[in-house]
This record gives sequence, C-alpha cells and structure tokens, in this order.
Amino acid sequence: MTHNNNAENDARVPPARGLPGREASQVMDDIPINNAITGLLKTPASLVRRINEDDSLPGLALQLLFWGLLFHAAYGFAMALFTSSQVALVTACKAPIISLCSILLCMPSLYVFSCVAGRTVSLTQTLALGSATVAMTGLLLIGLTPISWLFSVSTSSLRFVVLMNVTAWAISVSFCSRIFRILGAVDPQKGLSGSEWWLIIYIVVSLQMATTMRPLLTISDAGWRDPEKKFFLAHLGDSMRKQQNRGRANEIRSKQ
Repeated sequence: MTHNNNAENDARVPPARGLPGREASQVMDDIPINNAITGLLKTPASLVRRINEDDSLPGLALQLLFWGLLFHAAYGFAMALFTSSQVALVTACKAPIISLCSILLCMPSLYVFSCVAGRTVSLTQTLALGSATVAMTGLLLIGLTPISWLFSVSTSSLRFVVLMNVTAWAISVSFCSRIFRILGAVDPQKGLSGSEWWLIIYIVVSLQMATTMRPLLTISDAGWRDPEKKFFLAHLGDSMRKQQNRGRANEIRSKQ
C-alpha cells in the first residue's frame, strides 16, 4: 500500500528536466537580469522585454554601453597588433571612441525612425536600444578577437587583414537585428521597418567614423589621426592599392 502511494506521489511530481523547447524558452525568458551583458547573451528576450516596459533603463543602458565599448577596445588592440604593440594601444583607444561617436550620432535617427515606423519610444528606450546595439556588436567582436589576433600576428597582407576586420565587424553588427526582431515579437502590433533601415544608417556612419579616425592598422605621420577628408569607400580602395604598391616595391628590391 505504501509502495502504491509513493508511486502515485512520484507520478504527480513534474519532471525537473526535459521541458519542451517552447516551454523551456519561456522559462529562460523569465529569468531576472542581474548582469546586463549576460542577459543580452543568454536571455535577450528578457532584456528586450525590460526595454519595452521602460523598466529602470538608464542603469541598464550604461552597463551595456560600458561593456560594449570595452569589448571594442579589446578587439581593436588585437586587430592592430598587425603593425606593433604601440599601434595596438592607440587603436584600443580609438575603437571605443569610434563606436561611441557613431551611436551618439545615430541616436536621433533611431528615435525618429522608430516613431515613424509606429513604435512610440521614449528617450530612455532609445538610449537602451542604442547601447544594446553597441553591446551586441562588442559581444560578437570579442568572440572573434582570438581569430583577429592570429591573423594580425601571422600575416603581412594588409589587404587581407583589412577585409577580414571589415567583414568581422559587419557580421557583428548584423546580429543586432536580432534585438529588433525580438522587440517586434514582444509587441507585434507595432512596425519594425524603420528600425531595420536604421541599422543600415548605423553601419554607414560607423564606417565613415572609422575613416575619420584613421589609421587604425598603421602609424600616421600626422599624429593621432590623418586630418585629410576622405569617404570610407575611397579609403578602403586606397588601402587595397597600398598593398599592391608595397608588393611592387618588394619585387623591385628583390631584383636589385
């Protein structure tokens, strides 16, 4: 009799593991966020829901922005080891400045585009979304930092290093669209087209800001940065031609 009662009690106890995929996802989404960057990485839906509800966002935004800029600095250091540790230290300072200036310049457009798309956001929500964009990009970059370091210290091809880092950064920014997709899932009645277009603006502004703060991989004779005005596509083309000129110079030296 006792054995039967124990069996019945065991049958009534819900299993601790093996939840269906959707139920497990909902449980994860309900986990409170104690660390903003951990929440962005593991439970982004909870973080996005907090942004949607405008729940104590100034502190959250500052935490996301801090870690995002720190991750950018770490990636910039590894990337610029292509030349020397001295250049790496300078680029480690430039990378977060580029990211911070880019997001600040794009904040007004994020607010306007979101409102035009039908998503009425507050200024604190705009700040949190911009900070989450920087943090998400930084998270992906910090994951790619070991790869960037390997090729920076083991290859002499400027063209390859430039293309590799531009591609890595573009992939990292593309993951930020996940934030806006989750935001649309949280509140599906409001549009997201404006936010998606905003990411394109953010990419272009960031590329131009990086060009403004050039060089990032070499030493400038002008000091901290090159003051010459230049469009980012022109700068990318010049970087490719510089590699060709360097290769021709090496061929001439070898013949002599």
